[in-house]
Amino acid sequence: MRITFVLPRYLCAPAGGFKVVYEYANHLQNRGHRVSVVHPRNVAPHPGLKQAIKSYLWPYKIHWMDSKLAPWFPINDGVRMLLVPDLREAFVPDADAIFATGYQTAFPVDSYGMRKGRKYYLIQHHEIWDGMEDDVNRTWVLPLHKVVIARWLQQLAGEFGEGDRVTYIPNGIDFTHFKTTTPLSNRPAHRIAMMAHRFDWKGTPDGLEALEIVQKEIPLLDAVLFGTHPRPANVPAWIRYTQQPSATELRAIYNSCSIFLHTSWTEGWGLPSAEAMSCGCALVAAANRGVLDFAEHEVTALLAPIKRPSLLAEQLLRAVRDHSLRRRIAEAGKRQIQQYTWKRAVDSLEGLLLNHKV
Repeated sequence: MRITFVLPRYLCAPAGGFKVVYEYANHLQNRGHRVSVVHPRNVAPHPGLKQAIKSYLWPYKIHWMDSKLAPWFPINDGVRMLLVPDLREAFVPDADAIFATGYQTAFPVDSYGMRKGRKYYLIQHHEIWDGMEDDVNRTWVLPLHKVVIARWLQQLAGEFGEGDRVTYIPNGIDFTHFKTTTPLSNRPAHRIAMMAHRFDWKGTPDGLEALEIVQKEIPLLDAVLFGTHPRPANVPAWIRYTQQPSATELRAIYNSCSIFLHTSWTEGWGLPSAEAMSCGCALVAAANRGVLDFAEHEVTALLAPIKRPSLLAEQLLRAVRDHSLRRRIAEAGKRQIQQYTWKRAVDSLEGLLLNHKV
C-alpha cells in the first residue's frame, strides 16, 4: 500500500507525537508498504510574493541545516520525507491511505479527493493545549476514521458520537533499545529522573517543588532532568540537567535512576514514563488520564492527584525510603509495559488499513 502521514510542521528536535509517526513509518516501510511523511512549512498558504519565495527556499534551508531530515530519529532510507510549502492538495502525494496527525492537518486531509487515499486521523491527545477548543473539537467529528492511542481518547471519541468510527491502538516501545542495562540493585535509591518541559501543563514546576520537598528530608537526593530546551532558570543548582539527550543517553539516564517522576496535568499516553518503566524505573506519577492505561496505583506505579506537588512528594518519599515497595513497583511496571510492542501496534494498524471497509 501507499501510505501518507501528514504532520503539522517539521521539527529538528525530539517530540513524542512525531516520534510515534516516524516509528509507524519505519515499521510499515519495512513491511513492504511505500510510506511518505509530509512536513509543511505552513498548514495554509500565506499570500504574497515574499512568502512564496520563502516557501520555495524553505526545503533548501532545512536540508542545509539538517543533512538528514529529523536527525534526532533514525528514519529508514525508504521512507519519503517530504518538505512542502503548505497542505494544499497539489503538494501531497497520491496514496491508498492518508493520516492526519495534529489537529491542524485534519481539515486539509478531509478536503482532499479520493486520489490521496482513504482518510484516517491519528489522535495522540485532545489538543486544546495547542489550538482553540472549538476548532480542535470540530476535527473530532470530521468523516475521518479515528485511531486513538489511549482509552480516555477512545472514550472521548464516543462522547463526540464517533464510537463507530474509532479504533484504539496504544503506542509501542522499542524494547531493543529501552531496556534494563543496569540491575535495580546497582542503582542508588535516591536518584530520580524527570523530564522538563516549557508547557505549563507538563507540570515541571510541580515536579521541581516535589523534589525540593523530598531533598529537605533526604539531603543526598540526586535528581537528573532532561529536556529539549536549555536548562530552565528555575531548576535548582543541585539538580543535574541534560539538554536534548540522544536515545542512547536517554537510556543511560533511565538506567542510572531508580525512580522516574512524571508530572503532567494531562497527557496523551505518557511515552517517557513507559520508556522509563521498560528500563526498570519505578514510576511515581501525577494521575493524569494519559498514564492510566499502564499505571495502576500501588501496583505498577505510585500516583498522586495532578497539580498537588506536596502529595507527589509524599509518594516520592515512600519510593525512596521503602526499598521493597520501590522494587515491587519497578518490577511490576516493567512486566506490565512489555505488552506494548511495536509489532502489536503495527499489526493492528496494518490490519485496519488492509481490512477497513468504508
